[in-house]
Amino acid sequence: MVDTAARRSSRTEQTLSIPVQETRAQGVIGSSISIREVVKAYGTFRAADRISLEIQSGEFVTLLGPSGSGKTTLLNLLAGFQRLDGGEILIDGKPIHNVPTHRRGFGMVFQSYALFPNMTVAQNVGFPLRMAGVDRATSERRVAETLEMMRLSEHAKKAPTEMSGGQQQRVAIARAIVMRPKIVLMDEPLSALDRRLRESIQIEIRDLHQRIGSTILFVTHDQSEALTMSDRIAVMDAGHIVQFGRPTEIYRHPESRFVASFVGESNLIEADILQKRGTTMILRSRSGYVFQAESRSAPSEDHVTVLVRPERVVLHESASDATASTIVVSSLFLGEMLRIEVEMAGGERLLIRCPDAPGRSLPPVGSRLHVSWGAEDCWVLS
Repeated sequence: MVDTAARRSSRTEQTLSIPVQETRAQGVIGSSISIREVVKAYGTFRAADRISLEIQSGEFVTLLGPSGSGKTTLLNLLAGFQRLDGGEILIDGKPIHNVPTHRRGFGMVFQSYALFPNMTVAQNVGFPLRMAGVDRATSERRVAETLEMMRLSEHAKKAPTEMSGGQQQRVAIARAIVMRPKIVLMDEPLSALDRRLRESIQIEIRDLHQRIGSTILFVTHDQSEALTMSDRIAVMDAGHIVQFGRPTEIYRHPESRFVASFVGESNLIEADILQKRGTTMILRSRSGYVFQAESRSAPSEDHVTVLVRPERVVLHESASDATASTIVVSSLFLGEMLRIEVEMAGGERLLIRCPDAPGRSLPPVGSRLHVSWGAEDCWVLS
């Protein structure tokens, strides 16, 4: 008699083994991913500590966090490179615990390009098709389509060693999507590239996502990368997801000091509550500056931490009742931006970022600047 679990595993494998499919024009979209109470432990250390995450079909989700936060561990559990110690992972509602990595049908892109040096670009891209037993005509057509999509057609006969790092990474991405997988996993694929090239490929990956409609789970420690590319971001710390939301929500309304500090540059100001008016509060900083801020919840204490993003701090030529007086500590010209650090009367340091403009000059160190921000420019951390 065939074991029930074996039959169930076999059915799941058949469902998740993705055949060569046509593009979104024929209705193919990504799969949903359900991560429920997932645990991965190494002795007493939990790299993933009861993580739950729901990813919608066709969504681009980024796992963002510092080294050791658990983001790559979670990706490896999903890929099948590591085994769960607790919880479950479901693809389109079906568990994948007993499905081996090569049967899950995922496309994968790694930080190291992992290309075969003895194969041409076209052969590297076509390798998954050959392993799947796809006929030659279909394989050649699909490789040609994918190379064109990734702007690699003219490099088809080259060896990977004849190409730049950015081109090699595009080959790795082409190989990952040639089967038109419903899920693509990307583990810090752009970290080895220089800034300009990284930004260019970020745009290419976003455009590619729109064209093929796969669900993409992307791992990075680069906050700007996550903000640029993602539909939603899961910020991770110490094996937990500490906030999950859209990029604008994560950046403008962080739920904790950790998220505020990790995602983007931030000014964290300690202040006392003078008055509450619904979701708006009147606050006074340590230096005596009185200002308003927005809050979604009513703090239980009369002392709060307020986030003010550097680009939201406004410079004024003269003092008024609505401004705070500061002394310039440092000032840097960054090309398109000026980066100015000032100190308030109470000793608080503020970082200010403002765009370069005709007639605008760097304030000298030791000079006095008057600054302000409005209630819409800051956020009370819960």
